Amino acid sequence: MLWGTTYETVYFYILIVTAILAVITFFIGDIIDFDGPIDPVLIVPFFAFTSLFGYLGEAHTGFGSAWILLVSLVISTIIIFLLNFYLVVPMRDAESTLSTSEKDMEGRIGIVVTPIPEKGMGEISLKSVTGSSTRPASRYQAGQAIKAGEKVLVIEIKERVAYVVPYEEAF
Repeated sequence: MLWGTTYETVYFYILIVTAILAVITFFIGDIIDFDGPIDPVLIVPFFAFTSLFGYLGEAHTGFGSAWILLVSLVISTIIIFLLNFYLVVPMRDAESTLSTSEKDMEGRIGIVVTPIPEKGMGEISLKSVTGSSTRPASRYQAGQAIKAGEKVLVIEIKERVAYVVPYEEAF
């Protein structure tokens, strides 16, 4: 008994709370960016698995509560290690290699798809190894309009808009 409540009930309440937190982290998991040894997205499933196996152990076995907790922690640790090793790390690596970050686009040469007026926005196309992508674009400095088909140099990207200047080859 823990504070007058059975362990089975405590495990069940923890399981409900962690299930709700798991749904929340499913939707906001990409916002959390952590480069430490343990991914915060794996902490919630660890407690969920521990409480699940603890609940099942309390409800369906006659073992002592300390043994049930110990076995639940061991099984949860193994499952979280496997999830991290076989799912989270490969997905994080695949995400970073297949997509181009906005910082990688700075300094690259693109082609104007939709003309960029003096004071306004157009669209550019940037080619990479993984394919091509289009971005809304505006002039970095005031000047003449840039026609479709012309090459431009991406100076910076702010709020998903590429700020460009006409590209002039030096060689």
